[in-house]
Amino acid sequence: MKKNLTINDIAKQAGVAKSTVSRYLNNGYVKEDTKEKIKKVIAENNYEPNAFARLKAKNSHIIGVIAPCLDSTVTSMVLMALDQSLKDAGYTSLILNTNHSIDEELKDLERLSKMNVDGIIINATQVSQQHLQIVKQIDVPVIFLAQRCDDGISIVNEDYLAGYKAGEVTALTNHKDVVCISVDEEDVAIGVDRLEGILKGLKDNHVNNIEVVRSDFGNVKSYRVLDDVLSKRKPDMIICSTTRQLLAAYKCIRDHGYKIPEDISVIAFGGYDVVDLLEPLPTTIQFNPKELGIKAANTLLSIINKEEVEQLQCIPFIFLEGASIIRR
Repeated sequence: MKKNLTINDIAKQAGVAKSTVSRYLNNGYVKEDTKEKIKKVIAENNYEPNAFARLKAKNSHIIGVIAPCLDSTVTSMVLMALDQSLKDAGYTSLILNTNHSIDEELKDLERLSKMNVDGIIINATQVSQQHLQIVKQIDVPVIFLAQRCDDGISIVNEDYLAGYKAGEVTALTNHKDVVCISVDEEDVAIGVDRLEGILKGLKDNHVNNIEVVRSDFGNVKSYRVLDDVLSKRKPDMIICSTTRQLLAAYKCIRDHGYKIPEDISVIAFGGYDVVDLLEPLPTTIQFNPKELGIKAANTLLSIINKEEVEQLQCIPFIFLEGASIIRR
């Protein structure tokens, strides 16, 4: 393999102009017989275009992706599906991790806009006025993922309806004393929309003894928050907003000497990669992270191709009944 093969080398071996090779690599028009010559040279040399050189081209075929973290099962599933969809369409994803920092999200939006990417997909912690100001200033199509954006294109989970389902199931199984562990309100999708759905589902079905506690997406703080609750009293239901909160709840409940679901029932959102490992099998509400990633990629590509897209697209949820809830 020729490690340092350049566009000039390809042009010489194929007997064509350097500009023709550049046009071919950027999906511009090239005659079929010329395409075959270039393709043959590239295949023989296992040539991979330099990503940073492509960022200088008019159409880089690189998509910037801003992710809140890289250690979440859900985020990983979204990114893998998104990345594969972009690859299938001839694009490369450039993924930046913000570690749930809004400041980093804003900086990354500006960074990517200056790197000549063809578009940006941002899995934002929230959609603030600062986000919107940057999006309006840059000449790059942007899609918000998992957070609703009224002034732009967004692809979201049906968080409110999913929350309502959790509250409704809790009430209809005769649970009257409920603890709901959520996340910070800065995460509007989970910390506001999903929570509001839960509370509405409970109250519409006459459950009013509800305690809301806030944690983050990790299991350490979630355990500590629930430990504080269970040290004072025993609710009959715990609603978890994330998979790691579910793991924390299972451990904390057992550490306090209680049984699931005999003493305390549990319902959770997520659980994608762990539900089959837990006893009893958790009752969960799940979305489709892969569909979220695929839809994000396809929607952005449609925008790049000057096609009309829906401003708001919603991913439905499914309710999976396990054995972690008992009828009281």
